[in-house]
Amino acid sequence: MKMAQTDDAYARIDNPDECRALLEQLCERGGAQLEGLAPDNSSVPVLLMEVVAGRRLILDLTTVPAVAAHLEAGQAWRLAGWVAGTQLRSAPLGMWQRLAVAGRVQLACAWPEWLETRHRRSTFRARLNTHMVVDVEVQMGAGDRPFHGRLRDLSLGGCQVELPASAAPDLQVGQDLQRLGLRFPNGQQLELRGQIRHRRLNAGWQTLRFGCAFAALGAADERRLWFYVREIERESARSGMDGDPSRMPSPLFVPAGEAAPGVQRPHGLDYATPMARRLARLAVYLNGLLVQLQQGSEIDPAQLSWHCDFLLGLLHEEREAVLFAVNCLVDDPPLIQHCIAVATRLSDLARSRGLPPDLVKSICACALVHDLGKGLLPPSLVRSDSFDDGQRTAFAQHVPLLRERLVRCKWLAEAVIRGVVEEINERLDGSGYPRGLGAGQLGELARIAAVVDVIDAMGRVRPDRAEQTISSVYRQLIGREGQLDKHWCQYYARHFGLVPIGSLVRFSAGGLGWVERLDRKGAILQVRLTDQPSLRGATLSAPISGSELAALGPIEGIVLPEASD
Repeated sequence: MKMAQTDDAYARIDNPDECRALLEQLCERGGAQLEGLAPDNSSVPVLLMEVVAGRRLILDLTTVPAVAAHLEAGQAWRLAGWVAGTQLRSAPLGMWQRLAVAGRVQLACAWPEWLETRHRRSTFRARLNTHMVVDVEVQMGAGDRPFHGRLRDLSLGGCQVELPASAAPDLQVGQDLQRLGLRFPNGQQLELRGQIRHRRLNAGWQTLRFGCAFAALGAADERRLWFYVREIERESARSGMDGDPSRMPSPLFVPAGEAAPGVQRPHGLDYATPMARRLARLAVYLNGLLVQLQQGSEIDPAQLSWHCDFLLGLLHEEREAVLFAVNCLVDDPPLIQHCIAVATRLSDLARSRGLPPDLVKSICACALVHDLGKGLLPPSLVRSDSFDDGQRTAFAQHVPLLRERLVRCKWLAEAVIRGVVEEINERLDGSGYPRGLGAGQLGELARIAAVVDVIDAMGRVRPDRAEQTISSVYRQLIGREGQLDKHWCQYYARHFGLVPIGSLVRFSAGGLGWVERLDRKGAILQVRLTDQPSLRGATLSAPISGSELAALGPIEGIVLPEASD
């Protein structure tokens, strides 16, 4: 590996004390290399073992033993490295002498006549190949859920991290990260702070890569970073496509135990049901679409059309499995979960009313994207637990922000865009937004869309309140008849049941079960038993119905699942 070079001039240092201080730092920090002076020679990583001021340097070449013979034969090489952002190289080294150290290849050389330095922040990044897995935990702030991914490259100034695409809506350019936790296979860990500088999705929208600049690095962190950069390069030279497997592995990459799962697994592979794993494809699309919107793009009409056909096809194929699966998308952002849930239930209601297929498809499409405009607002505004008048006005802008991105989707009926995108947040008493419309100005589609939207939102955590069980939501709807259409609230409860598919219930015999099927009257027909109140990492029983279901006893109540965000 050759060190990054520029045309910047080097400054000569021949003061013995200054030379000693720089070499001692290089010895402590690691990252030393030998650079061959012949045109066809490359650079190799070495360990600067000892600095004997004014007399000699001792280097360990165990990982590159062939170089030792060249040095002893009189070839011209010099020492190079980085010290606190300063590029360092020595005068040509000579008078090499092999030392007798059992199991090691170590040589001593004469003290260099001078050093040269070039002060420039390092832009070199040590890249990890597919065999080198360094786990990364990313956390934006105290109390925020962490994201888990893997390190892709590392330098003194920053790193590049790969995460599941579901993290994309939460990680935006310019955002500060409270914690970047690196964990190497041997168990060594380093925690840093940083700021996101750039991000991009891969071609299939399955993963997100973002570049991060480190913040407030101390001397100890700098030393460790340089050690890690050097060891990554060393391991890459051994395990890469053109590497030399005979080299000794870096201790950093000798596993101390079972490694955490990387992000190469397809998104949704661990979801609880086969239908949830299929529905994860829709979540990948919405995550990627949100990133595109944040980068200024408009919604692509063909992609939106295809994904609507995909969801409606699943509903036609296995309606109850889809209604259950919308509760299983626990690794996706709450915003994405909400959009999929509203689209699924609103489309199912539209189908139950016998609406034409083209109209149902327009309703599905608008519901899928109806809340994505929130991703175009400042994160601090979206996470606020209370609004003043100015913040409330600013928040309401997510509606027109999304509306203007639908300009290319000519196949969507304007009446549907108006009812599902523009008026879903309006209320009968005029207390909604963005226009404060009243009952006489709202059509039937806006009224039913508002009911579906509110019922799902009340079942999820928000900054200003906790999530609620469906029974609690139904009770509260009685007190909101001035805001929401009473007829459609009742129709929703009759259609999906008082204990809808996807509810978690506790039986009198003590078991917990997820409701999977209902009969025509809304009674529970089939459940899946579980030992935990969450679908994240859950193992569900085989379907329980008939006499086995009766043996579980009456339902004691609906249980609030553990939050999935």
